[in-house]
Amino acid sequence: MSRQPSQQSSQLASQPSDSSQLTFQPTREKRLHLSSAAIESAREKLLTFQKAREEGEEVNEEEEEGYTGSREITIKENVPLEEYLRYRENNMNTSVRMYLCDGKIKIYEVPSAPHAEVAGAIIGFMSIWNMQDFRYGTDATTTLGRGSCREPDVYVRPRHRPRPQQGAPAADRYGNAFPTMMIEVGFSQSLPDLHRTAIRYLGQQTTIQIVLAIKIFGIRTNALTNTSTIALIAALYLRTSPTPLVPTRVISFGTANPDTNTVNYITQQMNVPPGSFVGVGRPDPNNNNNNFPPCNAANIPTYTMNIPGTELFDGVPANHLPAGFPIVPNTLPVGFAAGFNLDLYELQVVVREALNI
Repeated sequence: MSRQPSQQSSQLASQPSDSSQLTFQPTREKRLHLSSAAIESAREKLLTFQKAREEGEEVNEEEEEGYTGSREITIKENVPLEEYLRYRENNMNTSVRMYLCDGKIKIYEVPSAPHAEVAGAIIGFMSIWNMQDFRYGTDATTTLGRGSCREPDVYVRPRHRPRPQQGAPAADRYGNAFPTMMIEVGFSQSLPDLHRTAIRYLGQQTTIQIVLAIKIFGIRTNALTNTSTIALIAALYLRTSPTPLVPTRVISFGTANPDTNTVNYITQQMNVPPGSFVGVGRPDPNNNNNNFPPCNAANIPTYTMNIPGTELFDGVPANHLPAGFPIVPNTLPVGFAAGFNLDLYELQVVVREALNI
């Protein structure tokens, strides 16, 4: 009889207590959930901005070609950066493009042939120009600040650009250096949305030097002539400019003149000087203010956008710079130092073929 209590106590001692069970239970990390219905609703709305419009057709203000508001759709707020990054790693939604801006998840674009093929063409042209010194990529999640990140349509990073030192901002969780150039192509998103994106890319948390924004407007159809035309805008931003948040060059390169509201937004809100906004539908001050020639062939100087070599190779050690560096003072740069000349007519052809116009 005297042994029973000791056996019971021994059995009790061998059993784990409630507190020890709680200690070893795995904790579940909070997972971000985005409603598929909200994503689909945003997608359907953004698709309306890609539709062809008959000239003179009345549409809602947000659907107008020259709309100067934002078309981005916020689907969730107060989202921590780490939570969003974890979501993107596990949920690469291909039906829409989204990003995190100051803790808000915004949907801004629907993938399409013209959008994708313009981005692909730029990579192809630049790769032909220089493949050995650069890495070209798409859709890599890039951190832009404490509560912001985005996947660019195209990025260009010098192979020998040093990784940031420990503690300095990096482009991603792998510690990569920021690209020197970001390229954004907008079809659903408005021109102001693209402009604000360029400003974010050139923020103090990054070392991005160049942003190229390409805006594809909607197709204009003319029932009387059975023709279709389209306006296209390219805007180049340089961190080294005295006014980095104002494009150094804006070129209209479509088959239609830009909308009046678009012109006013570029000159009055983006503050682009008239002489820096050239191309289709724009007056040429060197030709009695007659309009610039149409963008209807390759190698027309007006429709060539130079991407400067100095900014493209920013941060690359001298022993890894190609021929043409250093640039001799008071002389024009040569070789790769002269940069890359993007023929916008070639992009116009890509857009017209993708849209079958």
